[in-house]
Amino acid sequence: MKIKTISGLIFIALLTMLIVLTTGWNPAAVFTIVFGLSLFAMPKGVLAMAVTVELWQTDIIENLFKNNAFAKRAYNADQYVLAGKVVHIPRAGTPSAVTKNLNSFPAIAVKRTDDDITYAIDTFYTTPRHIEKIENYELSYDKRQSALGEDQAALIDTCMDGLLFNWMPLVANTILTDGPAVDPTMAGGTAHRLAFSKTNLQAGKLALDKDKIPGTGRIALLTADHYNQFFNSLSDAEKTNFNNVANLAEGVVGRYLGFDIMMRTSVGRYRGADGAFVKVDEYDAGFAASDKSDDRAASLLYHEKTVERAFGNVEMFDRANDPLYYGDVYSFILRMGGRIRRASGVYAVVEALAA
Repeated sequence: MKIKTISGLIFIALLTMLIVLTTGWNPAAVFTIVFGLSLFAMPKGVLAMAVTVELWQTDIIENLFKNNAFAKRAYNADQYVLAGKVVHIPRAGTPSAVTKNLNSFPAIAVKRTDDDITYAIDTFYTTPRHIEKIENYELSYDKRQSALGEDQAALIDTCMDGLLFNWMPLVANTILTDGPAVDPTMAGGTAHRLAFSKTNLQAGKLALDKDKIPGTGRIALLTADHYNQFFNSLSDAEKTNFNNVANLAEGVVGRYLGFDIMMRTSVGRYRGADGAFVKVDEYDAGFAASDKSDDRAASLLYHEKTVERAFGNVEMFDRANDPLYYGDVYSFILRMGGRIRRASGVYAVVEALAA
C-alpha cells in the first residue's frame, strides 16, 4: 500500500506540474481536478504503475533478521566484503613463544607471518515473477505487492538456510542424540531416530568448557522438533526456570546451562552412518533425487564469536510492460555467506539412528 500511495502521488504531482507549466492555470485547482480524475476515471492499478526498486531492496535488508534473530548473534564481516561477492580478511600470525627463566643469549628473533582469509559468498536468485497487466484490473487485491512480498520472504529464508549450512561442522564436532526412539523428523527418513534431550546440551556445555569458550554468549539453535523433545526432557522445576528467562523480542525462548535457546523450523541435515555422516546442502542440484532414508536433523551449539556472517548486497530487477509477457517481470538476487571462525567452538547435535 505504501508503494502504491507514493507512486500515485508522484504521478499526480508530475502531471499537475506539466499542466500548470503549459497553461498557467492555478496549481491548487489543477491538482484537485487531476486527483479527482485519478480516483474516479482511471482504471484500477494505474496509480501503482511504478515499482520503487530502492524501497524493495531496503525492505529486504531491514527484514533480513526479523525472523532469524540467530544470525544477528554472529561475528559481522560485512566490512570485509569486496564488490559484494568475496570476503577478504587480513589475519595476524601466531604470537611469539614465551620462555620462562631464559638463560641462553642471544635469543633468536623470529618474524611473524601473516596471512589472509578469503572466501566467496553465496548468491541466491528468485525465479523471475511474471504478472500480467490484465490482472491489475481483474483482481480485487494488488497481486504484485502480494507476490513480491512472498518472494522476498522466501529469498531471506533460503539465504539463512545457506548461512546455517556454512556453519555446520564436520563429524568430529558432532554430538549424537541419546533420548528415546522417535519417528524421523526429516522428510524422506526411514526407521527411527533418538530424540534430543537435556543431556545433549550437557555434553555440548562440557565440550565448549574444554575448548575454553566463554560462558556468556553461548547459543543453542534447535529445530522445532528438537526444541519440543528437549523441553519434554526437563523436570517441572527446570521448565519453570527455563521459561522465566525467555526474551522473545530477541528470539530467545529460554536459557539452560548458560545457553540462550533459540528455535527455527529447520537448522541442518546430515547423511550417512553414525560417526561417518556428512552435512547435506538441501539446495544442491542433486538433492531432490538423492536417497534421504538415513538423513537426520541437526541442531547447532556455538558461541556468537565462533561463527561469522557476511552480507554482500541485494538487487531487484524489473521490466515493466514487457511485450513478450503482456505485463511486468520482477526478480531479486541476494548475496550472503559465512563460515566457522573457530572450529573448536561449534558443535552440531545430530540425531542418532535408533537400534
